[in-house]
Amino acid sequence: MSDIDYLQDPLYPTPNVYPPKWSFDNERAWQLYRRAKREQWDEEDIDWNKIKEIASGLDRKQRLAIAYWWSLLSNFDNATPVFAYAVIKGFEHHLDTAVRGILTTITYDENRHNMVCGLSIDSMMRGFPFQFKPMDDLERKAMLNVEWTWYNGARYWRAYLEAYSKYTLDVLFTSFMMGEAAATTVFTTMSKGSKIEEMRKAFRNTAVDETRHYAFTHLIMTDGASRMTDEQRKLVTKQVRAGFVFLSLITYKPPKEFWRLPPWFEEVNERMEDLARGAGFYIPELKEKEEAWRTALVRVGATLARYGVKIPAIPELGITGEEIEVSEEEFIPIF
Repeated sequence: MSDIDYLQDPLYPTPNVYPPKWSFDNERAWQLYRRAKREQWDEEDIDWNKIKEIASGLDRKQRLAIAYWWSLLSNFDNATPVFAYAVIKGFEHHLDTAVRGILTTITYDENRHNMVCGLSIDSMMRGFPFQFKPMDDLERKAMLNVEWTWYNGARYWRAYLEAYSKYTLDVLFTSFMMGEAAATTVFTTMSKGSKIEEMRKAFRNTAVDETRHYAFTHLIMTDGASRMTDEQRKLVTKQVRAGFVFLSLITYKPPKEFWRLPPWFEEVNERMEDLARGAGFYIPELKEKEEAWRTALVRVGATLARYGVKIPAIPELGITGEEIEVSEEEFIPIF
């Protein structure tokens, strides 16, 4: 190609991960990146043989119920590719070096969380749900609850990929704030209540990760808020509502918006939760779940209010705020 002038700086195709760029002046982000490296833990340090030993003393329905709960959670903890994709976009858009670094640590965290889900299921009911042979109607419906939950995850994966062509990165990452705040509260509560020590350890370590992930969304919010337009602020308000809708299936009760679930879902889900509780696996009761969400909403709302972002109305919890409608086309899944 003789028409190239090699004496000039090349014009790089965009978006692109090249040229490599580094920045070292975002001290808040660097502090969080260093913290993420310090707080890493190994899922293999959990004594899975001890959990299997405990499982051997439970009846079939109790083991199924615990495997069922971890299977529902895995719909949200199957987030390794979510953040791996965010890493790619972060490099393509040349975000701060430390911010890209934090995204890589979250990707690793989410892989670990996903491993914990899989190991927990394997310890309680190996092969669930696809190699599972239900023995009665309850077991069959529990299996289908999980598969239809994962089907919704598949729907939302496509929506997540498409969101990058619609929204800026700061708005997308800020939208995760609600999910991280709720996860921190839920895992902290479960770590305190579980009678199964090794499960308690897993929840406690996961809560540490989620607290750090929340700090990341807070960092992105505070760094980008001054540049947000009114339209972007309104989108974040919608996404707080979307976060509640998406995560309610595991942390509250499934709302009617967006989710496509069997008509028996809630009845069977409540039965599974009761069975798990009877086995010493702590799942908060409905009132505790509501209180956890209110705590998370107050926490997020206080941050958003400082930057002119309104909290949405959450009538399910008696929370007043901005009345909004979120169409399925606008919905960005929250992990």
